Amino acid sequence: MKVQTEQSKFDTDEHILVCLSSSPSNARIIHTAAKMAKVLHARFTAIYVQTDTIINDEDQSRLSQNIQLAQRLGAEIVMTHGEDVPLQISEYVRLSDVTKIVIGQSSARRRGLFGRPTLTEKLISSAPDVDIHIIPDALNYTKSRTDAVCSLVQRYRRCGILP
Repeated sequence: MKVQTEQSKFDTDEHILVCLSSSPSNARIIHTAAKMAKVLHARFTAIYVQTDTIINDEDQSRLSQNIQLAQRLGAEIVMTHGEDVPLQISEYVRLSDVTKIVIGQSSARRRGLFGRPTLTEKLISSAPDVDIHIIPDALNYTKSRTDAVCSLVQRYRRCGILP
């Protein structure tokens, strides 16, 4: 009888890492990473980097729900602490032989050519040998498109183009 160990149940050397957050869209990102891990027969880990930033009760509750979701979908949960989130993630990636990172699109945007790099840009530069899959935040995309359309309609009404 063959005993299957934790390491031997994976058919490949793939290791998927999903980044956890309190974002409302993080559940979709976790589901995407879990599907990737299943299809690739890969190890599946979820990481949360705790900073000194205090989060409100609503965000804390959502974060807890996202952690529980990742666990239910088979992820090993890793909690770490540090103010430099990309550095913490890239250190874990290096030490744990992660091959793919799944992360949500950061809501922060670089201001101009010489602005500070976003979390995603920092992660790309600090983990160059890892595939990084950036999942767009559908909620923000839809909201920004709706806001743009509403703004355009208001402008047309002011100009008398629309009633």
